[in-house]
Amino acid sequence: MPYLLALLPILLLVAISLTKGVKPAVLIGWAVTTLLFFYWGAGLPHYLGALGVSLLTTLNILLIVLGAVFLYTIMDHTGLVEQITHSLDKLHPSRELRFFLLAIGLTAFFEGVAGFGTPGAIVPLILMALGFEAVLSVSVVLLFDGLFALFGAVGTPLLIGLQLPLNLGNDTLKVIGITAALLMSLAGLLVLWFVLRLVRQQHGALENQKQVLVLYVFFMLPFCALAWLAPELATVFAALLMLGLSVVYLRQKGTQIDLRPWLPYAVLALLLLLPKLFAPLRHWIGWELVFEDMFRSGIRGGIKPLQSPFLPFVVVGLGVAYYRKSKSLYLKEPLGKMGNVFVVLFPSVAIAQLMIFSGVEQPSMVRYIAELLSKLGDTYPVFAPFIGVMGAFITGSTTISNLVFGASQQQTAASLGISVNTVLALQLAGASIGNAVCLFNIIAAASVANIRNYKAVLANNLVPTLLAALLLGLLGMGWLLV
Repeated sequence: MPYLLALLPILLLVAISLTKGVKPAVLIGWAVTTLLFFYWGAGLPHYLGALGVSLLTTLNILLIVLGAVFLYTIMDHTGLVEQITHSLDKLHPSRELRFFLLAIGLTAFFEGVAGFGTPGAIVPLILMALGFEAVLSVSVVLLFDGLFALFGAVGTPLLIGLQLPLNLGNDTLKVIGITAALLMSLAGLLVLWFVLRLVRQQHGALENQKQVLVLYVFFMLPFCALAWLAPELATVFAALLMLGLSVVYLRQKGTQIDLRPWLPYAVLALLLLLPKLFAPLRHWIGWELVFEDMFRSGIRGGIKPLQSPFLPFVVVGLGVAYYRKSKSLYLKEPLGKMGNVFVVLFPSVAIAQLMIFSGVEQPSMVRYIAELLSKLGDTYPVFAPFIGVMGAFITGSTTISNLVFGASQQQTAASLGISVNTVLALQLAGASIGNAVCLFNIIAAASVANIRNYKAVLANNLVPTLLAALLLGLLGMGWLLV
């Protein structure tokens, strides 16, 4: 009975989101999870503490949305977005190839540099400026982001999510990284097929599918190589190599590309990357506003405002406004989105935190779910990626999915006599692909793109994500047999 009840919030979220919409799903899910939280034996102080953590998490996501919309609004009103739209016209006459170049290359780059939902806040707007629909743009970016989040934010899911809490050695980490990257590169072909299908449904037959596959290979080959050599830099440098090779591959003879309109995004990328390169700066912006023992529950909450991409977004936006002599900062639009986003985002975050912090008198809901899946015996590796997907769906983060479920995956693999490194690679890959259906990411990215129908994005991404997770599991089983 506890196992079924533990799964109930997730089942409700998916079912109601697809039938009635995300807003009623998160509100009903919050009410049901609240009842389950107290049924689990947790008291009011723990409930308030979990809501406190939820509020801080929501604030962090809202800051990213606010910063991204602010920068884009300034660039749009000063004419830079229109210039970006036409800057790649001479690269290749095919609009679909330019779409895939930016969808793959920029999503990977911003995921590798910053993570924290940054690609979903930037790239869909650029794709929409090319003339592609908002729902399609958000869906595609989140699906690709699910492939690239293995080593997002300069390796945070691997280094902080697995190495630190599990005390893994560097050699072990390399094995996990290369295994996850190879499996993901194969499962990514299935995701790419679904993305091509989505684009065909919207824009008719595609004439350059082979070239799109070449662009994918341009990314995945260096991605897998760097996963062994320097996994924390794999996504960033693979994205840069892919963009460079693609420009050479696609560029028409005698044409020149105007990259000046892209300068704000180049500066943004530099600002996001600087803390990763300089330890003193990283230490300085690591300041955390901490709330210890919230409501005397023993729950600790905190937020690192200086680490958020919000400040780089604002700095670049103000710079654009100054140099383009903008007569206004156009704050009404970005601020107007915040209230609508909060109403949906906070309940979804609260559901996750209540499930995590429910373990006061007995194991938490998420522990019950992990224990349930561990009873699958020799077929466990097939289902291991789904634990990672579920973790990302619940928590909104590849890193936190690894933190929450990494230890139980490690222990289950050891008890079943299965390769621990392979199971942890499947956890990492599943947590990464789960970004495509994570409600936090969908709500944030859709809000930036001015989409109210969050359900449409989830409907586009759910089947590709689940099938990719299944393929990862089957490939993992094959890997173990070999």
